[in-house]
Amino acid sequence: MTKPAACGLILEDSRALRLLTLLLFYFTQGVPMGLFLNAIPGWMAAGGATTAQVATVTAAVGLPWSLKLINGFLIDRYTYLPMGRRRIWIIGAQAIMVLAFLAGALAAPLPTEVRVLAVLGFCASAAATFQDVGMDSLAVDIMPEDERAKAAGIMFGAQALGMATATAIGGYLLQHYGIAIALIVLALLPFAMMTYGAIIRERAGEKRLPWTGGQSHKRNLDVQVEAWWPLIVNAGKAMVVPLSLIALPMLLLRAVPFGAFEAFHPELFTQRAGWEISEYTNLLSVSGLIAGVIGLTIGGWLVDKIGSRLAIILFVTPGAGVLFAFGLSEHLWGDSRVLVALIVISEIVALFFAIAVIPICMRLCHPAVAATQFTLYMAFANFGRPLGSALAGFSTEAGAPQWIYFVSGAGFALIVLIVLFVRFPEKAKTADAVAEALPQGHGIAPRVD
Repeated sequence: MTKPAACGLILEDSRALRLLTLLLFYFTQGVPMGLFLNAIPGWMAAGGATTAQVATVTAAVGLPWSLKLINGFLIDRYTYLPMGRRRIWIIGAQAIMVLAFLAGALAAPLPTEVRVLAVLGFCASAAATFQDVGMDSLAVDIMPEDERAKAAGIMFGAQALGMATATAIGGYLLQHYGIAIALIVLALLPFAMMTYGAIIRERAGEKRLPWTGGQSHKRNLDVQVEAWWPLIVNAGKAMVVPLSLIALPMLLLRAVPFGAFEAFHPELFTQRAGWEISEYTNLLSVSGLIAGVIGLTIGGWLVDKIGSRLAIILFVTPGAGVLFAFGLSEHLWGDSRVLVALIVISEIVALFFAIAVIPICMRLCHPAVAATQFTLYMAFANFGRPLGSALAGFSTEAGAPQWIYFVSGAGFALIVLIVLFVRFPEKAKTADAVAEALPQGHGIAPRVD
């Protein structure tokens, strides 16, 4: 038998290391998002690219996030257990991100070379989605219950800070030194995280790298699903638990306002309120930075202190009120103070709702299919964005854009009603409810084709 690796930097054994790992990886995950959704579109527009060309690149960057369901199945089904269940995927995602950045530096596309930029953005974004699913499922897999609210705050806060950092650094480097230097400099961040991921381990006795000493942990061997059909069936069984089904509309309705905002607010700010596009994007960056700092400092602590249920009620209720009030105040839509208040409040509401709902989703996940099940939740939530975009398009074409805010406010109000009348578990009890029906349940070896 292979001799286990020496102890040290083991996630299962250190709370501080678990939280630091989430902070670092989610910060890095925000880098390609900030670069390809904020900095590069601005550089393209300044370099003569049309709105349609910029939209092509941003659409390519967003596409992998709508395909995260596939990632979850792959991560749960295929892995290298001697290195843990998730770490090989996380390290690989960082490597692809680095390669995409360096390939872009070699190609050094012009602002109007849309195809090259779209391919680079798609590859970097796809790597970020695999890291996202890997880290989400690692958090579900390895974090105790009392850390999950704090973890959710770190996830969203660090990602927001990563986006803000990449937007600022990327924008400066693109303007003064060009895309090759910008990509080389920003590639240092995922490279550092790839190195960090190779040093840590999930559980004691595992390998750090394929050629180092170590072996698969017994717990991982017990829950690993070695066939597609059990994985699909088990994820389905976990999803159709009543509480899981009730959580789905909450996730969907959460994203609708922000899809509508992304579609309508550029017009609202630039045409109705007379803002410059740079002023609008700066507001988004600053509000995102504020939300990120709040998430990192007090967000997780506060939600953990008062509980997910109360946090949703306290933050989503006034969020619904603000949306209704804004819809009723169309005569004030040109007032910059009102617009700034709407954006900042929306960011804070979205942050605390996300921090509160993530632990609920984690508690509903079974460890053996955590990546798949959690990704199903997040993929379902992502459908709210195109619904919001469609809502914005229909409402503005009908000459009634105020309905964007009425419908969004009604969705938030429904979320509050669900939380008031449904008791979601304070601990991960759902896993026990479905475990006996799962082939890899408590004490039962996984089924193999």
